[in-house]
Amino acid sequence: MQLVAVTLIRPDPAPLQLTAEAVTDLIWVHSRPEDRVEHIRSRIDLNRCCIAAAIIADTPDAATANLRHACERALQNAPALQGWSLALT
Repeated sequence: MQLVAVTLIRPDPAPLQLTAEAVTDLIWVHSRPEDRVEHIRSRIDLNRCCIAAAIIADTPDAATANLRHACERALQNAPALQGWSLALT
């Protein structure tokens, strides 16, 4: 199991109604069994959302790719995440 993190960013501060718990739920909803996600935790600070996850994978790079895929699906399909994008880190 690998512990990895990604960051979502937006140009303006996050809407007050978007909570870290809501982001976590949206990532769960859009994750698939092949992503092998075991745990997700999110934190929102103004225009950044840090998402940490425990992923079953052989390498940190593979785990990060799985988390990014789940996040990309959430960004494409969840209206609450409109305006957010994955940071290129």
